[in-house]
Amino acid sequence: MSTGAVSISSIESQLPPEWQSSNYREQIRQINQTGNKKIIVLDDDPTGVQTVHDVDVLTQWDKELLREAFNKPETVFYILTNTRAYQAAEVERINREIAQNVQAVASETGIDFVFVSRGDSTLRGYYPLETDTLRDELHRMTGLEYDGHLIIPAFFEAGRVTYQHTHFIKEDDKLLPVHQTEFAKDKVFGYEHSDLAQWVEEKTKGRIKSDDCVVISLEQVRSGPDAVEEILLNVEGNAPIIVDCLSYADLDVLAFALLQAEQKGKKYIFRTAASFVKAYGGIADQDILPKEKLIAKGQETHGGLVVVGSHVQKTTRQLEQLLKGTDIISLEMDVNKILNPAEKADETKRLISKVNEYIARGKNVVVFSSRKLIAVDSSEGNLNISQTVSESLVKIVRSLDIIPKFIIAKGGITSSDVATKGLGIRKARIIGQAAAGIPVWLTGEEAKFSGIPYIVFPGNVGSDTTLLETVQKIEG
Repeated sequence: MSTGAVSISSIESQLPPEWQSSNYREQIRQINQTGNKKIIVLDDDPTGVQTVHDVDVLTQWDKELLREAFNKPETVFYILTNTRAYQAAEVERINREIAQNVQAVASETGIDFVFVSRGDSTLRGYYPLETDTLRDELHRMTGLEYDGHLIIPAFFEAGRVTYQHTHFIKEDDKLLPVHQTEFAKDKVFGYEHSDLAQWVEEKTKGRIKSDDCVVISLEQVRSGPDAVEEILLNVEGNAPIIVDCLSYADLDVLAFALLQAEQKGKKYIFRTAASFVKAYGGIADQDILPKEKLIAKGQETHGGLVVVGSHVQKTTRQLEQLLKGTDIISLEMDVNKILNPAEKADETKRLISKVNEYIARGKNVVVFSSRKLIAVDSSEGNLNISQTVSESLVKIVRSLDIIPKFIIAKGGITSSDVATKGLGIRKARIIGQAAAGIPVWLTGEEAKFSGIPYIVFPGNVGSDTTLLETVQKIEG
């Protein structure tokens, strides 16, 4: 279709109506519950739980922790790999190790599993490396052959949809192809195509041609699960499968069709954004969490902490609105000092002292990396800069002497490192969302502060005022 922006109102009249069935999600849940299978979501940053609730996320993948997850009644669990923050060789190692450990525990328990490789709804991340590594390792161990791998980057809560096999972001009354956004210019994961078939060819460096992709159109999805199942049953050779979807009703049809095809012996692996897991896992809708669920019990007199590492433009605008709209204490981390070994320790020490002082006095604090993006020519170098900045933000959290009333971490690398290295989380419970697409973890017993809510705020989600509104809701 056209590579330019598309008016939503101009295409609405052309769309077929959604397939009408009010109970697919419940049927999917029941099929999953009676099946002998786990849906294991490998999350390349901590924001992928942004559509689900009442599931666990593991930040490590040793066999002991995996056994616990396999033996729990829930079908779905997440493993935070944080691979979007790493170099390719480490990404491959992590995926290989997870495949080995999961396969070992599956063999022990007699419980089957399927992998969902959760990536970014704006097409950033290590595709095809992650799904290729999982496929290769499972084939080496078990001889497993996948019939197809589904590519479903839709994330409705943030206006990311796929139509005519092209991926879009909703902006007002327009659908903007993702290759025209700042995300396509990412220093590490940039790309040139919004047409997902062409994107597959681009990302596989021509190994898979765009013509080799199977496309399930919106018309086919909205013809119901039987039509979709027929297409799925005819796919083989691990072909890429691209699915049009504009709503959860569309994904529910797809998920139901997938379960039917899987029951007939078909095998699939998935590269998706967050919305697909909710449908495929049969996870019911839940209201946005009330204020009481966002505050650490017994810590109401303390200040809250917001940690901002993300450098996307949306985050910078959200930070500006937060600073304008509240009396939150603003502490800027000078990235030039953090990158200078002679100044790094003093800059970190200054911030640690100030954060502890203000939180103890009941003042909310936002710590943020200086907004001027420091970039180098190589993607590896840019990742290293991000990791160095994140390490210093983590040290601040790790050095907290007092439990904040609330903790919000903004950005994928930042929120992952704060969770695992700052708060020491090994396993957390996802209790729901603070706002659409903004997940809340409840920290485990092993954490620095146990049993407190931890708000994981993606860098590229929400309007310019969503961060402000979240803090105001907590304070309201």
